[in-house]
Amino acid sequence: MRLAKWLAVLVTTLLSLWAVAMQPNVVNELLPWVAGNGTVVWQEVRPLDLFQRIRVRQPWLPDDTFSVNIHPTLENFPISGTARPQIDFQGQWLVFHDAYERVRLWDLVGNQGKQLVIGWQDTDGDNIREAPPNPTPPQGIFPAISGNGQFIAFLSRDPNLHDPDGDGVSGNNNPPNPSSPPADGLWFIYIHNRRDGRATGFDETLVGSTTTRFLPDPQNPSRPLEVRLTEVRLSLDSTGTSLAFTVFRGGRWELWFVADVRDPVPTLVAFSSSPFSNPSLAGSRLAFAASGLFQMANAPQPPGIYVVNMTTNQVLAIVLAIQTNGVNGAPMLSRDGNLLAFHSTMTAYRVNGGSWAPLPLKRNAVDDVFVFDLATGTLQWSTLVLRQAGRLPNFTPCINPALSSGASPRIAFQQIVNGRSEVRIVDTPATIVR
Repeated sequence: MRLAKWLAVLVTTLLSLWAVAMQPNVVNELLPWVAGNGTVVWQEVRPLDLFQRIRVRQPWLPDDTFSVNIHPTLENFPISGTARPQIDFQGQWLVFHDAYERVRLWDLVGNQGKQLVIGWQDTDGDNIREAPPNPTPPQGIFPAISGNGQFIAFLSRDPNLHDPDGDGVSGNNNPPNPSSPPADGLWFIYIHNRRDGRATGFDETLVGSTTTRFLPDPQNPSRPLEVRLTEVRLSLDSTGTSLAFTVFRGGRWELWFVADVRDPVPTLVAFSSSPFSNPSLAGSRLAFAASGLFQMANAPQPPGIYVVNMTTNQVLAIVLAIQTNGVNGAPMLSRDGNLLAFHSTMTAYRVNGGSWAPLPLKRNAVDDVFVFDLATGTLQWSTLVLRQAGRLPNFTPCINPALSSGASPRIAFQQIVNGRSEVRIVDTPATIVR
């Protein structure tokens, strides 16, 4: 009976496996993101013309059918260099940066580009912001969008984007605009609120309807925090306003958390002499990977994958701590914060300091994607299921996972086969499979 149940789960999983994208250069990350409704977005490089584009896969379409291809012929949109797509919880708002390093927004429901007004000015007094020429210095890269689509965080070197009152006038800003760009190699973090001054709905053009403000330096709130190139990620729940990011400064790696981007006060969560991964947020839960010993809540912690509860800028509790005998990366929480996915070369692991659990037939030094249930601390699913069924070669790396939400999540991850990168999408049942 147990074997039959396992086989039924395995067959269901295998039938739902699709290869939906290819890329010729394994150096470029595909970085898929999954909305709560199962919509998957990612970036790819087309082999023939070598420019990047965004791909969107919606779950109600037949296999290998793409609902949206953002392409140069679509509204004459320049696509070369387009990268870092993210999507909101509902699967409507897609954010990314383009070749001119501008943050752009796409409405997947209306299937149209939306001009995200960041740093534009009302030059003719009609209460509508006008578009500037192609920006110099670069306007924005590495955007991140909140689950409800209201907040967008991004990196920029432009000191003139700060507009905390949303009136399009830089002379009356409090705190004032930075007097100059950041030092070479450093960037500002900006937070754009698409609904400031409006009770409902979003507006990308009207003066006073949106605000953009820099993330302040905790040591000097009148000045923006200057960071090295790092990817910021907003919360992935449907209404959250939190932000987490990693930086390298003062000779150490630091993990920072902002409870509410409408009143941004960064709080140091942990620091280490070794790098942290990009963090993932869902509600009050924060997930990250530490590659070495680190300090958190005035206590040393061993390297591993961690999920902690964050409330009122305080680390309340470690929800899950996973140590492995391999190299770990790319932790990602499901949209509802109940599951954790990451990739690892581990052949054995332990949860919350317990006994070591070996992984039968696991290939040493090969990355697999693992999904854990945070309520029970148990392994829920891994790409070992596909390897053992012959659907993945034994030495194929599987990295950069993303999860939807629900008891049977949609999982997307990057897979490298014969020097080519692909995005794989798997619908898994909730039954534990190892």
